Amino acid sequence: MSPLLLALTLLSQTPAPAAHAKSPQVEAKKDKGDTPPRVLSELARQLLRPRMERHGHDMMMLVQGVLLLQRDVVAELAKNIAAEPRLTRPMVGGEDDLNAALPERFFVLQDELHSRAGTLATAVKTDSDVALAARLGEMMQTCVSCHSTFFPQTDGGMP
Repeated sequence: MSPLLLALTLLSQTPAPAAHAKSPQVEAKKDKGDTPPRVLSELARQLLRPRMERHGHDMMMLVQGVLLLQRDVVAELAKNIAAEPRLTRPMVGGEDDLNAALPERFFVLQDELHSRAGTLATAVKTDSDVALAARLGEMMQTCVSCHSTFFPQTDGGMP
């Protein structure tokens, strides 16, 4: 079986771990009530654009690395994402700070991405292709949750 077919099969058949059983969509609605997804302000988009472009490139390379079982590529990219400096939550009295333009949900998802990238970097060290595919899937769930929470649904991306 080709690595591509193997990875796609594993990703489609790997159940989510119990700790992450609820879908990100359900969690986002739980956090926000029944309000529609929040679209980030233009200021927040400008702040995030370089980071999101870099993450988009890294995610495409991660998918390719997992599909082709290139553990060294996956390890490096996952470690880089896990080690990336995180934006700090706004401090009391810092309403004029740039990061005050970001809602709390962003910081929760940022922390989740950091954690899941670290878990993916750890999974690379095992011999389990199933675990590798599952950890990538969990990381991608975080990305999709963020996009579906904050970005307009018209084009599926950040303008």
